[in-house]
Amino acid sequence: MSLGQLHYTSAPPGPDGSGFRFTALTPGLPQSVLREAEQLIGYEPPRNAPARPSADELDAFPRAFSYSELSDGSRLLARTVYTGADYSGRWGNFHAHAVHLAPGQQLPDGALPVSAWESPGWATATPEGGAPPPLSALPPSSGLDRDGLIAFAASRAPWLAAVFTDLQRQAEDETAPQIVLVERDSADVARWVVLASTVLPRTAVHRLTFTTYTRRPHLAGQRIIGVLPDDAHGLAGSGRRHRVHDCAVPPSPDGPEPTPWAVAAARIWSAGALELFQYADRLPGEPFTPGPLSALALCAGIDLPSPHRTAAARWACEHPSELSQEELEGLIQTLAEPGYTPAETRHTPAEPGRTPADPRHTPTEPWPTPTAPQPAVAPVPASTPPAETAALAELFARVGSALRPEIAAPLAARLFTAAVRSAEPVRPPDRGALTDEVARRLAAELGPELRAGIVDAAGGTGRPLRLLRMAGSLGVDCADLVPSLAHRLASALLADPSAYGGELDGTLADRPDLRSALLRELDTAAGAAPASVTVLLERAPLELESREALPYLRMCGWIARSPSGGGDGTGARDRTGELRAVLGAAGVSVVAHPPLLRIAFRLVWGAATPTPEEARYVLAEQGADLHRTAETWPFLVTAALNGRPGDPHTDELAHELLTAFPTLLPPRDRAALLLLEFARDLRAGGAEPGWVDRILGLRRAAEPVNPPVLEHVFGRLARQLVHDPGPGRELDDLIRGNDADLCAAYEQAAREDSVRDRLLRDPRFLAARFVDWNAHPQAGGAWGKVRGPLLDGVLRPAVRALGAQELAAVETALTEHGGRYAEDFRAWNRPGALSRLGLRFGSRDSRTPGRRRGGDS
Repeated sequence: MSLGQLHYTSAPPGPDGSGFRFTALTPGLPQSVLREAEQLIGYEPPRNAPARPSADELDAFPRAFSYSELSDGSRLLARTVYTGADYSGRWGNFHAHAVHLAPGQQLPDGALPVSAWESPGWATATPEGGAPPPLSALPPSSGLDRDGLIAFAASRAPWLAAVFTDLQRQAEDETAPQIVLVERDSADVARWVVLASTVLPRTAVHRLTFTTYTRRPHLAGQRIIGVLPDDAHGLAGSGRRHRVHDCAVPPSPDGPEPTPWAVAAARIWSAGALELFQYADRLPGEPFTPGPLSALALCAGIDLPSPHRTAAARWACEHPSELSQEELEGLIQTLAEPGYTPAETRHTPAEPGRTPADPRHTPTEPWPTPTAPQPAVAPVPASTPPAETAALAELFARVGSALRPEIAAPLAARLFTAAVRSAEPVRPPDRGALTDEVARRLAAELGPELRAGIVDAAGGTGRPLRLLRMAGSLGVDCADLVPSLAHRLASALLADPSAYGGELDGTLADRPDLRSALLRELDTAAGAAPASVTVLLERAPLELESREALPYLRMCGWIARSPSGGGDGTGARDRTGELRAVLGAAGVSVVAHPPLLRIAFRLVWGAATPTPEEARYVLAEQGADLHRTAETWPFLVTAALNGRPGDPHTDELAHELLTAFPTLLPPRDRAALLLLEFARDLRAGGAEPGWVDRILGLRRAAEPVNPPVLEHVFGRLARQLVHDPGPGRELDDLIRGNDADLCAAYEQAAREDSVRDRLLRDPRFLAARFVDWNAHPQAGGAWGKVRGPLLDGVLRPAVRALGAQELAAVETALTEHGGRYAEDFRAWNRPGALSRLGLRFGSRDSRTPGRRRGGDS
């Protein structure tokens, strides 16, 4: 390799002129490089420098050592020193010696530019001959020794992180401000550059330009600029262009927050472990991420703030194979002691001339690790952020099994402690990660906190569940707290079934006593609110296996988890079969525990009402005594009172209920059931005369009567009156009773198709209805409203559909009724005015006192 040389100073007249000029050049250097170099290698003495310095004073002048980028991409490494008087005796002369690096070229062996600070290869005078040969190398300076740099870093500790933060921003953004370092000695600026070159990734170091001294920082183009205190005043307020770090005054507390990477780098330099930077540069991870650097620092026992511990744990969790076993154990030991750095377990600066090496790449020097580690219960400070604890838990889950017990136990103890004291969920390690001694000490220390946390109901059930599991792991007796926790847990699950999750499932698996207590609580809840428990069991995979009876819970479980959802798969439901199956699922005799029947009813029918047929079935199957004891007979009464009108099971059920529970029925319900029973007697033909009076009397006793009951009973009576009024004066009683609902039911029955069909085919039936519907023409009220519609809307259409022969048969049947019924029928059926005048059957009825007003043929 050859490095072109440039010498520049004030020289006597010659072929190239006189004054400041290039006095010696390696042949072949472009003129463009010379023009730019001339602007970079000048020198102005300090403001307060003596005008005619002595030899000792001259040696104290600052050295302008710079590394600059030229416009063609090449680099210029230069050293400029003040030499005093020139050849003519005029003061103010300087000598600059520079080497030129072509684009992409580096110093021999990849040496860093700053390593040439005060190199023996720099000249202080122009060499003889005028054309110096290219340099093959610049020997490194002896003034930048390791111990001196470590001591310098320690003296600049307050500013390290801030300067490294600015270095990071420069590497990430070319428009970031230049770094101005205010130092009284240009050698200290060179030391700063060494520190910067050490921490930066290797790809960024050779692009870092700098100058150790300039009188005009506004004109300097380098990324790091060294100035004396007198030259820094004009930079105030230029924060967008310059970041000034005056190492003569304390850093401003209002400055930007240092980046995590910069903080880690500062701690490493302060600890003197600068070999970690090269190691970190080989590890996976994006540049300037704090994870690799923080992990190595913690491996070496260098204490770092919580964000770095978090980053290190996450990085190590992602790249566990990047660390040797010794390094990993060192990291775990450091992480197990939050914020505390025992002297005997931490990295200390190496002795002069000794460099701790990376054991994976230079195995001659072992990594510093504590000797004879003792497991302990690590305290967890209240300020430990949840993110750090979560990262530690994740790391331990990944690598804990590969650690020696004495290494794993302290961190496991810390995680157990954090899980107890942290408000955020923390996943503690398995009990096997703790030695018996550590587990006993944890149990003694954390036992009161565990018990207090389990009984604390303010934060829900998640944390108490976690604490109960840990109490079991540590052997802390909390059996007396389980029932109250189970009660709270049951309430929470019933309020929100989605609360059932992995945490609860795992706790129930670990704590059979809690599972048993929870099942008992849910069984009790099922006896009071079976629907809520059923919903819970539908949505939560709670295992119901138990040696205990739990009949109510098991019944809810059958309903919730029946494969057909309580049906037969076709949409139809055999609810009586379901009732039988639910009672069977209870596992105990319903005779011995009658309340089971009531809960079973609520599970099968819910808010619905059994049909009369279903009610008759369960009454017959279970027996009246059981329904009486279980207090389920009101369900059956409701089924009868809400039965579908016209259903024969309705009035049959009423009869059975009156027989089974004669003394339990309230008066209103009893009267309503008697109404239904009377409808049954009508249907069977066993009712005594006086139907209307009997039904209207029962209605008054049962008021207010369920509409289905009235519809059923009145419908049954009305059909009976229309088709076969019987031997009594039932129709006269209907007219006299003036019950609008009964008269409306009579009209509705008369309009049924069966009546129309019979009117068309049975002349005697038509004749009888003509006589009935013309009875009491002067009666008003309810009968007056239906009489006309019956004649005109029901009877007249039927008569008009008859032929002459059928009409003659009707008139014959009317003649048999006596009186003038046949004549009045002909007049009523004759078209014209007379048919619209109405008939006077009332007076004619009085002339035939032996005939009843109603009556079929």
